[in-house]
Amino acid sequence: MGRPTLDLGTYGTIACKEQPNGAWRATAQYRDYDGVTRPVGAFAPTKAKAEAKLRAKLRDRQKRHGGTGELTPESTVADLGTLWIAHMQLAHDQAVKIGARPKPNQDSLDQYARCIEKVILPDLAKVRLRELRPQRVDRFLRALPSNVRMAKTVLSQMCDLGVQYEALDINPTLRGYVPPRAEVDRRTLTPDAAVEFRRLVREWQHRGRGGVMQDTAQRGYDRLRIVDVLLGTGIRIGEVLSLAWDDIHDLDSDHPTAYIGWHLDKAARRVEGRKSGGRPYTVSLTPLAVEALQEQRSVGIPYPLVFPTRNGTPHSEANVRRDLRAARGAEMEWVVPKTMRKTVSTAVYEAKGLEAAQRQLGHATPETTRRHYVNPSDVAPDNRAALAEYSCRKSVAEPQKQEEAG
Repeated sequence: MGRPTLDLGTYGTIACKEQPNGAWRATAQYRDYDGVTRPVGAFAPTKAKAEAKLRAKLRDRQKRHGGTGELTPESTVADLGTLWIAHMQLAHDQAVKIGARPKPNQDSLDQYARCIEKVILPDLAKVRLRELRPQRVDRFLRALPSNVRMAKTVLSQMCDLGVQYEALDINPTLRGYVPPRAEVDRRTLTPDAAVEFRRLVREWQHRGRGGVMQDTAQRGYDRLRIVDVLLGTGIRIGEVLSLAWDDIHDLDSDHPTAYIGWHLDKAARRVEGRKSGGRPYTVSLTPLAVEALQEQRSVGIPYPLVFPTRNGTPHSEANVRRDLRAARGAEMEWVVPKTMRKTVSTAVYEAKGLEAAQRQLGHATPETTRRHYVNPSDVAPDNRAALAEYSCRKSVAEPQKQEEAG
């Protein structure tokens, strides 16, 4: 009776043999996903290193096919998470390879992986998929102190893969706890509040030791200009910090524009493409943004970025946000970079409508703009002209009284 056939994506016993030159070779039979069993080997100076190198090589071979073996009801949630991330990463890499827009992007994939590692696996890592029932998922979600919506989204997509691979009968998250959606902060800056916020930022820049105001900026010399570009365009903070001078067109003309097609990743690296895979677009620059950019240009910084660090690299979003928090103080603690994006969106919406606001922010659909970025007025528009025909009090003839008979 012959040896049992290896399952797809698995390998047999690892054998190690010392070579004539003193090195070690580790080999194993690996059954590829085309059903063919092939020998895989690795060389290293020692037996232990050769075996470790081979195991790493075999793991990489498994990952290229989006998995580490067959998924069954006996597999754990940790196995499912590893497989799901491998599938998502494979799809992302294939999209990048052919020049397509990957969805989700690498930042989102990294966020999903952190959610699995830090939120889901601490409680569910060793749970078998046959044990992952709706009641168990419901208890898990209700007990989470934070990140509930993200955890449910990621776990649900993992379980969809489990159902697809027949390791789960149903997706247990579909009947699980539905966390409440946080109320969207729709506050925006009025024109006077925008002036006040700019004043606070400028004072922070010019405040020296002992709180004495100086003629020149003592720190964060470009923070006010960053704020002015935010208020003058409505683009994201990461898009402002990734702007290069090649993206700014006709700055001294009657219609200056900026190309918005880059963003910063989590490591503050300038990456082509917009956040969440949005399409690049061009935005017109308001006088406030133009003046800020012209001032920044006059500094004569010898780097391609508009707002670089002293080393020519992009500022991190975290550092700029920290400086703006310090500048706003307690007076305007609710103001963040996204507040300025909402302010621009609301102003354009009130002047030109929802579609214009959507295009100003570069959203794929108006629904995103409406739900998250527009602060509609509490006062209804003046519609008296439209209702004029119904506004005239005309006399209504009273019905004639019938004379009583007899």
